Amino acid sequence: MKDHLRHQFGIVAVATATLLTGLHSNSLWDEDEGYFASTAAEMHARADWIVPTFNQEMFGHKPPWMYWMMMIGFKLFGTTEFAARFFSAVFGVATCWLTYHAGRRLFNAQIGWWAGLAMASCLMFNFVARAATAGAYLTFFSTLSLYLFAVYGPCRLRSSEQLTSEKPQGSEVLPTRWREFVLIYAVMGLATLVKGPIGFLFPMAVIGLYLLCSTPPRSLSDGTSRWNRWREAARPFGPVNFFCTIWRMRIFTAIAVILLVAGPWYVLVGLETNGAFLREFFGVHHFQRFSTPMDSHSGPFYYYLIAVLVGMFPWSIFALPTLLLVVRHLRSKAPYHEGLALVVCWAGVYLVIFSLASTKLPNYVLPAYPALAILLAYFCQYWIDNPMQVHRAWPRIALTILSAVGLAVLIGLPLAGTLQWSGQTLLDRVGLAHDVQSHLIWLGLVGAPAAIGGLIALYFAEQKRASAAVISVAWTSALTMIVLWNYAAPQVANYQVNRRVGEAIRKWAEQDNAAISEFGYFPPSLAFYVKQRIESCPDPGATQMFLEEPGPKLLITTSDQFDVMKGSLQSDVEVLERVDRFPERGQIVILRKPNPHVASQQAPKLR
Repeated sequence: MKDHLRHQFGIVAVATATLLTGLHSNSLWDEDEGYFASTAAEMHARADWIVPTFNQEMFGHKPPWMYWMMMIGFKLFGTTEFAARFFSAVFGVATCWLTYHAGRRLFNAQIGWWAGLAMASCLMFNFVARAATAGAYLTFFSTLSLYLFAVYGPCRLRSSEQLTSEKPQGSEVLPTRWREFVLIYAVMGLATLVKGPIGFLFPMAVIGLYLLCSTPPRSLSDGTSRWNRWREAARPFGPVNFFCTIWRMRIFTAIAVILLVAGPWYVLVGLETNGAFLREFFGVHHFQRFSTPMDSHSGPFYYYLIAVLVGMFPWSIFALPTLLLVVRHLRSKAPYHEGLALVVCWAGVYLVIFSLASTKLPNYVLPAYPALAILLAYFCQYWIDNPMQVHRAWPRIALTILSAVGLAVLIGLPLAGTLQWSGQTLLDRVGLAHDVQSHLIWLGLVGAPAAIGGLIALYFAEQKRASAAVISVAWTSALTMIVLWNYAAPQVANYQVNRRVGEAIRKWAEQDNAAISEFGYFPPSLAFYVKQRIESCPDPGATQMFLEEPGPKLLITTSDQFDVMKGSLQSDVEVLERVDRFPERGQIVILRKPNPHVASQQAPKLR
């Protein structure tokens, strides 16, 4: 029990350090944070808990749970970036803690310990859990539903010593009480309030696939033909067993509970918007995103293989030996093979289905990260317990990669901003402004923990001290995330301009009662900072008409667009400010048409 308390305290402490520190140091990142935080701010301003709106128009991208959490944050801390991100980070910490318990119950406390640390210190989960988006909430509820299934199903059998060397029946690994099913499906209902049908379809698919895989094979005689053996191997996935499995999962209970939890909001938002929200949400952001690439977010079938290797870094350095070990242990039915089967089904469902979808984004598979963390932890603990069973080449390769990546960042980023080819640096070629490059080269220090920690871990591995090597990787991962969010991110924040631009526009618009429009520059975060509707002008003609209308006007555009239309501007239109863009080149130009009946006042400066 003392170890369990120590593990939980350690994971919560590390997760708090990596996820909850520095949330205020950056302005909102566009586009997702800008859209979602702005939507929550508008709902909060009008005390509307039903209809999401962005820029005072219905916004049918996501259900309300994320907005509700941000609204509570705004109530507690004010309408700030910290408030928008706070509960996402809190749910991120809770997910790390829950991953520990999932690993502990399915395997043992040490595997849970490494899994919780991996979640708290891997790159993608850190990035998403620190953002004002839905990813951390969905991951938490998905993980909780599968954890409850594991506790009431496979773990119950093992704790009561009912498991034998023979694979259990699918019905035996299901919960035995009706209230246990209700609790699992109620959590899926909450996930449905986070991201729609994905919240219950994917966890149910994981459970269903695991139950199918748990179907015991029938004994065959020695003279059985190869065709019959293949047919028997495929029998668990046949239609009869498939529909029987759905029935054993109490599908009508699932539908009733999920509708009871999530249904009221969907009914209310449908009534409030005359069905427009439901048509956009289900038709566009589910069916179309799956069937066709949207917003230029496409990729090959192996997209998520690369995304996971990057997203689970630094722990993904053990990906290949983990894969080989898990396959070997599943085939040999090694101890914990039931837990391995569930975790593999968990990760596989998300990775395979989203790989089939046309629209791809790295964060779509985030609910698979707890399972991936547990699998990586399984290898780490196996290496610690059986150092002679792991070929020395695997730790050498993995830890060399860790150190090499750290050195590449430590040395490569400064070189990318200083070395020139044909008069251009590498950062010139990606469009980064020169004055920004001279400061951002110091961000290479983010690679120092990986460069040093990788070498230390490699030294321990060569000394056959596997436990010390894994501990070094854990420290390296945590320090890398802490340095990234508390040193590098604030450096970048110095060049974020949308908060300064938006706040200045809001002050000027309020004192002059001016209408606001944009031409060619409308990052979603501007809506959060301006706190007033921003009209859009699709072309120079519409821009000219907007400025010619009676009354004071403010126009936000870019230097490129301004150069196109400045010859046709009226004499009373003045340039309030020019601000350098980031990370793109060029400037943001703010134009003002004053009220002719009010004396001209000096515009608030942005710098």
